[in-house]
Amino acid sequence: MRLLPFAATALIVGLAGVAIVSRPGGVVAGTALRMEVPELVRGSDLIVEGRVLSGEAFESDGRIETEYLIEVERTFVGEDQPYRAVRIPGGVLPDGSGMMLAGMPRITPGETALLFLSEAGATGVRMPVGLAQGKFQVLEAESGAKTLVRDSSGVTLVDRSGALHRGEGRSVLGYAQVTAEIEAALAARRAR
Repeated sequence: MRLLPFAATALIVGLAGVAIVSRPGGVVAGTALRMEVPELVRGSDLIVEGRVLSGEAFESDGRIETEYLIEVERTFVGEDQPYRAVRIPGGVLPDGSGMMLAGMPRITPGETALLFLSEAGATGVRMPVGLAQGKFQVLEAESGAKTLVRDSSGVTLVDRSGALHRGEGRSVLGYAQVTAEIEAALAARRAR
């Protein structure tokens, strides 16, 4: 019997947490490989920062997806566009029914977010890289200083040794530090 690679096994375990629910509070946690910013960059096909203008859930071929319209402020990876429509699996339909994937980040219209996203699948759906680890909320103080908030409380993380760790909950990171890490990881990616 052939064993699955570790990353594929972690993805399968995480997707096993998929649940169909009648309200968003029904999903507790998913599992993902623990990733630092350079690993998020390596796994991303699109990295954008922007204001989430809207989010509309709909059913497509028996699956529920949500399409978010983002006014892009900065594109780190991918074609630079002023607006982007990004489709993510899961969501809640207007009738209150829905599908939530355990460990997925909550994306809220009105917020500014930094998103690390996978390549679009055949239907245009993208996954946040590392599930909840692939989304940072961008907060801006009156002074103009930015900070990033990541909420990984809904995800169990697996490190490279196979040990499980609870999600770190809400963590606050310096915007300049994270963007510098992104730029360094991109420079290393280009050098390869």
